[in-house]
Amino acid sequence: MSRGSTWTNSDGLVVGFGTHTEDNNVDGVYQGSNGEVTVVKEITLADLPDTFAATNVNPQDHRIPRGSVIKSAYLQTIVAASTSGSPTLDIGLWGVGLTTEVVDTADGIVADATPAEMGAAGEGIQLDGTVIADAATAASTVACAGATSNSDVVIAPSYETAAFLSGKVKLHLTYIPPSGSAGRTIAA
Repeated sequence: MSRGSTWTNSDGLVVGFGTHTEDNNVDGVYQGSNGEVTVVKEITLADLPDTFAATNVNPQDHRIPRGSVIKSAYLQTIVAASTSGSPTLDIGLWGVGLTTEVVDTADGIVADATPAEMGAAGEGIQLDGTVIADAATAASTVACAGATSNSDVVIAPSYETAAFLSGKVKLHLTYIPPSGSAGRTIAA
């Protein structure tokens, strides 16, 4: 949000005025049909850590309930990736709400997405990580969100090999939260 103009009230609260430009670090969450939930997260590539850790969790990150089944995910490029070296993008899940928070899966949504795949604004790539249930993995066991960490999770992007210089992508991830008598025990 733009804060080009401000006013301070008598209690010292600073109020910003100006044209709304963007919501930083806030995931968009949409309830769909049949209980599906879609999370939309903008990822600024230059801000990524090499290895995701508890300190990278934003209080406003959307919590995906333990036991959720991730149905699909894709990336759409907003600003083309700029690099020096050969970085790749990993997106996984990080366990939250634990005394000691841990990685659920470092690259279960996508492993090693290349700058070429994020090369032009508007391009999209379908993701096929190991925690995404789709027709190709229907015959095998797909891990539910939180199966490793035994907790709710947040989306955990990171880079591998070298850092990105610039670029921005939008992740669209759709999941079905656990329901019925199994509840969250489904991931245990």
